[in-house]
Amino acid sequence: MIIEVSTHGSTIKRDHDSFVIQSKDEKTEIPAEKVDAVIITANSLISTHAVRLCVEKQIQMVISTWSGKPVARLWSSTPGKSTQLRRNQYLNQDTVMGFEISVMILEKKLLEQRTFLNNLKNNRNSPPTKIERVIPTITNSIKKVQDLKYSNDYKSTLLGLEGACAAGYFQAISSILPQKWSTDKRSQHPAHDSFNAVLNYLYGMAYADVEKIIILSGLDPNAGFYHADSYGKPTLSYDVIELVRPVVDRIAVTSFTKKRVHDDWFKIQDNGIDGVFLSKTARQFFISLYVENGRKIIESRSWDFCKNIIKKLQGNAT
Repeated sequence: MIIEVSTHGSTIKRDHDSFVIQSKDEKTEIPAEKVDAVIITANSLISTHAVRLCVEKQIQMVISTWSGKPVARLWSSTPGKSTQLRRNQYLNQDTVMGFEISVMILEKKLLEQRTFLNNLKNNRNSPPTKIERVIPTITNSIKKVQDLKYSNDYKSTLLGLEGACAAGYFQAISSILPQKWSTDKRSQHPAHDSFNAVLNYLYGMAYADVEKIIILSGLDPNAGFYHADSYGKPTLSYDVIELVRPVVDRIAVTSFTKKRVHDDWFKIQDNGIDGVFLSKTARQFFISLYVENGRKIIESRSWDFCKNIIKKLQGNAT
């Protein structure tokens, strides 16, 4: 389990081999053997004994912002299982294991996209033809991913299969939006329309949560398998975010189809490049929506995936 301390004024202490977390309203005692990680997002007091318990039990302790973006991590100065884990992570980025992990990432993403589109189709009496057309395309790509064999250029092959689905998928989900909010393509940094502005904002929160889980698991967020290495870029975060994009897509689509958005939530800024940005009211709404409907799912899937990678890496330890 992950201990998350999010109440200001909390204290974290140690009682033998247990953590004692106390706030103004409650007190909780949790055995260290049940704890995978500790994340602190609030202004809190941490005893040195609690810190030592984390070190002794090889438990990650992460300090993050309120939104979940990690800013610091505590680890032991003595090499341990985390050191070996990351060593194996670096050694297997371009091996058969790296290929298997990459295939798993793309297959899961495409399966989730197809499920989402099928749900949209089945919930409508007259689903748009764009949805009906792209579902077979995704199904075909899933089969190709499943049948793919290891080769030196497997990453480009996988990226090609992903790209073959991407444009059609986005057009399909956009086709069920109310006419005033519909768009024809994905746009980032900045968004060129309101729907993309919402997607970008929600993806930003998801990235922070994904990277938090990766760090808590002991993996290096900068050493991905599917995405090519890029200096200073969290490529493993890019890998894992692919697994949860459909969760974010569902939140965004539902907010528009249920007519919960308002015209005055979107502002156009012209600073040389036209872009659409969310107002403060819109940001508050989507933060609440994301926390209620997305965060737990995204953290759970990210944690499960990291555990799966760790199991593979530990099984390949030498």
